[in-house]
Amino acid sequence: MKFNTDLLNAYKRLLQTTNLKEGYQEFIALFRYLRIELEKQLPAYQFQGKIVENGMDYSYFQFANEKLKQQGLKIVVVFVHRIFQFEVWLSGVNRKVQCQYHHLWQQSPIAFELASHPSRQDYIFRVPLSEELDLSDGDGVVLEIKKAVLDVVSFLHQDGII
Repeated sequence: MKFNTDLLNAYKRLLQTTNLKEGYQEFIALFRYLRIELEKQLPAYQFQGKIVENGMDYSYFQFANEKLKQQGLKIVVVFVHRIFQFEVWLSGVNRKVQCQYHHLWQQSPIAFELASHPSRQDYIFRVPLSEELDLSDGDGVVLEIKKAVLDVVSFLHQDGII
């Protein structure tokens, strides 16, 4: 099997000439901190045991409570590496569930960004956090993520889903 020499050399160059490794390690430390702090501040939810690093496309962790689980839903905290931004997603346990809820909310406007293709995307809707968010302020990031999570939960309550 052959691999792309140019991409491998670019990766090597980045590792040897930048703080790419250290920057990524700092990001992982931040992301773990966020997960731990949110778990402390949201004790009614059961958090997935780990963060998932998805090939630098996005990293995430997820959680739900019993009501969300009964509806086939989960909340996902995501960091999209390409745009360097946090998002909070409402996702289904599978694509069928996602499509059902998407169809429901597609009928009337909601305050969140609906997936364009829920059968091919990993969320029903998402809440992007501000691009101006200071990622070096871990407590500030926790606060913004928690606010977005509570907005999603409030919407689900008002809509009679949970």
